Amino acid sequence: MRKRVISIAVFAIATAIGLALAAQVWMSSEDADRLRFAQEADDALARVEARLQLHLSLLFATQAFLAVEERDVSRVQFADFVDHLDLAGRYDGIQGVGFAMTVPADAEGPAVDAIARNYGQGFPIRPQATDQAIRTPIVLIEPQDARNRAAVGFDMFSAETRRTAMIAAARTGGAQATGPVRLVQEIDENRQQGFLIYLPLFANPLQTVGEAAATRGFVYAPFRVGDLFQAAFGHKAHLPVHVEVFDGAVATPEARIYASPEAADPQWGERLGATRELTVAGRKWLLRMHPTPEFRRIGSGYPAALLAAAVVMLALVLALLTLVQSRRAEAVAALNAEGVRNLAQKDLMLGEMNHRIKNSIARVIAIARQTARGASGLDDFMERYASRLNAMAAAQEVLTRSRWGRAKMDELLTRELSQVLGEGLENCNIAGPEVELGEAATQALGLTFHELATNALKYGALASQNGSLSVTWRLVGETVAIDWTETGGAAPVAEPQRRGFGTRLINMSIGSELGGTIERHFAESGLRIAIRFPAEAAGAAPA
Repeated sequence: MRKRVISIAVFAIATAIGLALAAQVWMSSEDADRLRFAQEADDALARVEARLQLHLSLLFATQAFLAVEERDVSRVQFADFVDHLDLAGRYDGIQGVGFAMTVPADAEGPAVDAIARNYGQGFPIRPQATDQAIRTPIVLIEPQDARNRAAVGFDMFSAETRRTAMIAAARTGGAQATGPVRLVQEIDENRQQGFLIYLPLFANPLQTVGEAAATRGFVYAPFRVGDLFQAAFGHKAHLPVHVEVFDGAVATPEARIYASPEAADPQWGERLGATRELTVAGRKWLLRMHPTPEFRRIGSGYPAALLAAAVVMLALVLALLTLVQSRRAEAVAALNAEGVRNLAQKDLMLGEMNHRIKNSIARVIAIARQTARGASGLDDFMERYASRLNAMAAAQEVLTRSRWGRAKMDELLTRELSQVLGEGLENCNIAGPEVELGEAATQALGLTFHELATNALKYGALASQNGSLSVTWRLVGETVAIDWTETGGAAPVAEPQRRGFGTRLINMSIGSELGGTIERHFAESGLRIAIRFPAEAAGAAPA
């Protein structure tokens, strides 16, 4: 179990370190891709900024042109100026450039005359009514096409979003963009979100800031957001960027004014997303950008995957090597332990052999003594003595042959007692159920019965003609219980002052080999011994 834990720990540690390195490689690849896409996003932002600056320069040029002309500029002059600017060739993305005249709401005559002079009749100021003190109708808008003609006469100060930007432009004296609006030029089905940029033109040439009422009017440019971004991205190499534009600093669905037609690649999610802020003539835009399927990675996930696979294989090899080394170390340790155990068993067997030889000599002497007591003469003694020795030898041979296999309890006990006491067993009572013992229990109990019988013959109840022995056994649950009882001895039994080799041998056989217990009770009536051991440990089972 320990070697498996070590191998698993080696595998886990090696795998964790390797996967951490693979993750680092993967993250480095992701960082490279993130930096590359950040460059693409910066390029997209720079293109939009450059396009807006170009259009702002156009407005400032127009403001300067109208400021130099202190009188009202005719449409012919204005159209000639715009034509020389080449809006279609250099300023695509803008709908045009125009001028909204500032007049009091109750004195619209100059504006009406300017519109009629420039574009003829049929372009009234609209809406007809206003709740504002001034009006700023469009009196010039070029180039003239159907879309721009639809804007002539429109009072932009009457619309709140436009009015807010115009007031801010007048107060700052600089360019000011509106929020999202629907341009009056949107007369067809291809409609887009739009916005306007205003630049004030004050009545006093020396004035730079003031209220809207103090202006001659506003130079302005209308923009369609989609056309503006198409112009910004269309003149250079195509960018693999999906752009979403939001009016303000918060990316909410309501604030979105543009989304590029190229769909974002869903595999990236938000991992490579980039957010940029853009100031458009005093108004904040938020640009949220994601890679399109055309985006090509610098890095690759394959090195990280290959490294992870190689690391797992290496960790597995290290774990197997650790397991093999652990097993080899355990095998060496087991071999050493087996050698030590064999030496101990050899010493034990030598001691047992020595003890058995001594006991055999003692039994031979005891048998000779008992035979002599009852013999009527030398011939009778020799006949009985020889028969008992032959029985002892036969029992020893049978026990030796069956020693390494299984044996039944009653046969094992009978053979051991017969070997020690002779075949008669007149004073012995053996009783118990049929129980079959395993090899270990056969050896341990055979040795135990032999030692107990020898002690009974030499020192116990069987040393006397009137002594008797009772051996019973039974199965109590999962335990084998053996009771050895000696009665009728010549003298009271007393506990010995020291333990001999036989006693130690019995204790070791029962305790170490069988995992059981042995208790000795020394009473006036005789010796009682209780042996208990687990049936499973002894391989014991009902026969």
